[in-house]
Amino acid sequence: MEEKLRILMQSENLTASRLAEILEVKPAAISHILSGRNKPSFELLCKIVNRFPQINPYWLLGDAEEMRNTNATIPTEANQVPTSGTLFDLSAEKSDNSDISQNSQISTTPQFGRSDIEKIIIIYHDQTFEELRPRKLG
Repeated sequence: MEEKLRILMQSENLTASRLAEILEVKPAAISHILSGRNKPSFELLCKIVNRFPQINPYWLLGDAEEMRNTNATIPTEANQVPTSGTLFDLSAEKSDNSDISQNSQISTTPQFGRSDIEKIIIIYHDQTFEELRPRKLG
């Protein structure tokens, strides 16, 4: 991971201290990763992915050969990876579909290009949940 971090810094023309500033972490955190002393935390990896959308996360985290993301977008609050907390910490956020009735039916027509949906889980503010499964036709 330290090698990929060095490559990222070189390609973006950044010093370790400037990278730390961009990622809003202490310079020692970057220094320890670059020296091999520490491995990056999940939180730090999320910050890198969010702050550098042009970097292919599959290159950063895995074995993809292409460093640059060919279809990079400017990060917005809606498409950023959460850097801390839990799924239930998002309870203050509102969804456009917040008033879906319990009697709504799931269509088996693939509206998103997928017909192999197994289940949809709805998580409520009180941390209860409901599973919805598509009806099988036939």
